[in-house]
Amino acid sequence: MVIQFIRKHIANAHISWFCDARFEQIARLLAGVDEVVALPLKDKKFLKSFGILRQKQGQFDIIIDLQGLLKSALVSRSLGKNIFGFDRFSAKEGLASIFYTHKYSCNYDKNIILRNLELCAFALNFSFDEKEILTKEPCFLKNSRIPNENSRIPSDESKIPNKNSRIASDEIKIHSDETRISNKNSRIPSKKILIAPFASESSKCYAHFASVIKGAKEFAQCFLVAGSELEREKAAKLASSGATLLAPLDLAQILEFMDTCDLIIGNDSGITHLAWAQNYATITLFGNRSGARNAFATPKNLIIQATPKHEIDAFHIDKSDFCINDIDPAQIIAKAKGLCDA
Repeated sequence: MVIQFIRKHIANAHISWFCDARFEQIARLLAGVDEVVALPLKDKKFLKSFGILRQKQGQFDIIIDLQGLLKSALVSRSLGKNIFGFDRFSAKEGLASIFYTHKYSCNYDKNIILRNLELCAFALNFSFDEKEILTKEPCFLKNSRIPNENSRIPSDESKIPNKNSRIASDEIKIHSDETRISNKNSRIPSKKILIAPFASESSKCYAHFASVIKGAKEFAQCFLVAGSELEREKAAKLASSGATLLAPLDLAQILEFMDTCDLIIGNDSGITHLAWAQNYATITLFGNRSGARNAFATPKNLIIQATPKHEIDAFHIDKSDFCINDIDPAQIIAKAKGLCDA
């Protein structure tokens, strides 16, 4: 989201976005970015990464490190000297701050969206009002196809139905593995909910989505998105509660499908944050992490926070705390119906 704020104040800026190669596809979907530079650091291809950085050295007037990691600070330092970042009390890894020329102080517990915007405003000398976030444009490009050999493109070329389109055929063709929903003899709810039931850590995953699906299917069609084979196996079982498991989709296709939905429900994960960035209605579930810090609530972007065992420390997350499962499915269903009916 910081890109559009930079563009608002420095319209002719040339913006290069450096990221790990794992995130290249999503970075290339960012609206307003002129160049994406992917570094294979996670694959430990350090010589290749160094070669890429050396080619870019000295090309930038300002370098901003939004991550606050030692690794990202070293990348920044290899590009130039005019580096802006968080100070040692504000960065995720305090040691990173020794590589910054200009250091910004910001409480680490503060909302991540605001932290990043404040750092960019500090570096580029502009100001903003939090209300501007409520009127932001979608952060990612729509209807984009990113040529990437690692992208998973489903062989099924069936169309994803638009929530506002009229159904002329006897059958709705859903972009899914096997499920086709006939509208000949059954009434299909007009609302659509996409559920993202997985996350990077098990303590972030809500265990009662089956109950949510059973309650929500009374007023909406429910769809599940899953990535890895293990996730797809779990999602297939979850789909038996009354949901449709989508076929493997790349990020651009997920964005397209979201555009047909009335609501996205999920854990503290990439899919729900992606939906927020696109201005879609969301319900994000939090347990051992702070929803107030990791998501930005709006009238149509709701946060449900479980009560953790201990006070949340953003620097040291208690990954043994599965309090997210204490959230009552009825609470999620009620909020989902309210958003769908809005």
